[in-house]
Amino acid sequence: MNTIRILIHTIELVAALCSLFTLWKYKSTPLKYFCVYLWYVVLHEAAAYFLLREGIIRFQLTNLYGFITTFFVLWMSYKYIKIKKFKNTTLILSGIALLIFLAELIFKGFKEVLFVSKTTGYLIALISLFLYIIGLFKTNSLHNPFRELFTYFLLGFTLFLIASPVILLARNMYANNIEMSINFSYIMGFIVFLMYAIFSFGFIYSKKASELEEN
Repeated sequence: MNTIRILIHTIELVAALCSLFTLWKYKSTPLKYFCVYLWYVVLHEAAAYFLLREGIIRFQLTNLYGFITTFFVLWMSYKYIKIKKFKNTTLILSGIALLIFLAELIFKGFKEVLFVSKTTGYLIALISLFLYIIGLFKTNSLHNPFRELFTYFLLGFTLFLIASPVILLARNMYANNIEMSINFSYIMGFIVFLMYAIFSFGFIYSKKASELEEN
């Protein structure tokens, strides 16, 4: 398991470095905040390693990560969706996700794992990405998408947002089965590694983004 953690932390750092070194490609678009998000992940993992080891925190950073990831994806989807009714739907979804998060936070407190809001938040963020995809077909905007950085943002997060709620639910159902829990951790580790590998490739392979991408 330690080997998997090292591989994941390494690919997270690689993705963050790729985002920084290729910032010139997309610095005039909302994707510049993708670089900020990836460096947040690197710092998050470093803080979690030391704080968890010392027993200073328990689930606080995990809850924060779930919150930030959900609303970062929702915000990015909102910025890139071109159809007004889909943009409005994304705003409504964001409001629902926030209400669920606040309700569970008030009920449980930040020191307990916010399982419901994390699971539903990821599913809501996934819906926003699907709205973006539907919008592409409706507006005939599919022009060599694999040279666009947002495509790799979409692919990586779609993979993660589909797998994560499923694995979270499965781990919760088999919480008393140590072997199954370990297997689910391996699967989730592979998914996370693949997500950041997709991001890294996207930064390198994508063409320079146009200022017209700014919505």
